Amino acid sequence: MNTLSRYILKKCFLNTATLLFAFSMIYTIINAISEISSVGKGSYTTLSMFIYLGALLPTYIYLLVPLAVLIGVMTGMLGLVKTSEYAIMRTSGVSLGDITKVLAIFGIIFTIITFLVGEVIAPTSSHFAKVYKMNKMNEQVSTELSSGVWSKDGEHNIINIKQIDQNNSNTIKGIQIFAYDDKQQLKKYIVAESGDYQTGTHSWQLHYPTIYSYQSNQIQIQSPKDFSWQSSIDPSYFNVLVITPEDMPAFSLQKYIQHLKNNNQAVNRYEIAFWSKLLYPIACISMAFIAIGFIPNNGRNINLSTKLFFGILIGVTFFFSNKLIGFIAVIYNWNAVLSATIPTVLLFGIGWLVILKKES
Repeated sequence: MNTLSRYILKKCFLNTATLLFAFSMIYTIINAISEISSVGKGSYTTLSMFIYLGALLPTYIYLLVPLAVLIGVMTGMLGLVKTSEYAIMRTSGVSLGDITKVLAIFGIIFTIITFLVGEVIAPTSSHFAKVYKMNKMNEQVSTELSSGVWSKDGEHNIINIKQIDQNNSNTIKGIQIFAYDDKQQLKKYIVAESGDYQTGTHSWQLHYPTIYSYQSNQIQIQSPKDFSWQSSIDPSYFNVLVITPEDMPAFSLQKYIQHLKNNNQAVNRYEIAFWSKLLYPIACISMAFIAIGFIPNNGRNINLSTKLFFGILIGVTFFFSNKLIGFIAVIYNWNAVLSATIPTVLLFGIGWLVILKKES
């Protein structure tokens, strides 16, 4: 990489990093306003609120990176235009293709950064933030149903769990298991006070269970000290109760989708979130390409602020349309792959059209 390429990348990187920080702070302040009403509940103090919002910062960064890349590249390149550096580059033999290659590298770098943040850092910090807040507000990990969590477990079992330990999802309490035969007749009912997940055997160790076995016209009751429950459900299954599918890593989503499919449950929302996770980072490359269309050859008689405004408008439109299409796709049960790819592919196509028009 030559000196000129490093100079352009440095300009764009500094602008993008600064904008990303500013956008994240704005996002945090907006969320802080809505969080103020929760301060005072349980032991959720103002300090707790800031810890909670701080833990959510990686999630905000993940969402805002493509927008920051677009505006960062635009402001960086328009700055070069304003000081006539861009005109000197072009007249000294640097082609638009060379500029495009440099900005493509820039987009790829931020694509990798976005993917890593979305897969490694954001899910962990988001989970910590939600659990931390629930602990402070004395809430339980559960669904909106007062009866707790209900789920199928294989073809013949239905389970009910009243409570999941906030700090350790390997521990569950208030367990009920309903086992049916092929004719949907109840064959066994198990109730236990608590259970712990055994990683080695991939099973749950139920403590002080009561087992009711229904055979013909009689009921057999057993009360062992412990009972090993072989289940397709593991602790990662409960993460979806704490963080939204959009905040989960792709690997966990794929695993959870497979579990839902095995139990003949709806998977559309989770498949949309999965494909969005894989394709969203690519928007960074598209944003870098689109920014090229707003770079004039020189700053004379060019309203740079107008170009910047329309560039920002494109970035904001992508940000909200991506969310909107996802919500509509869930409501109307659209194809998950198409729903997730349309915004990114459309943006990528616009980026290439901008480059082709610029070269013609």
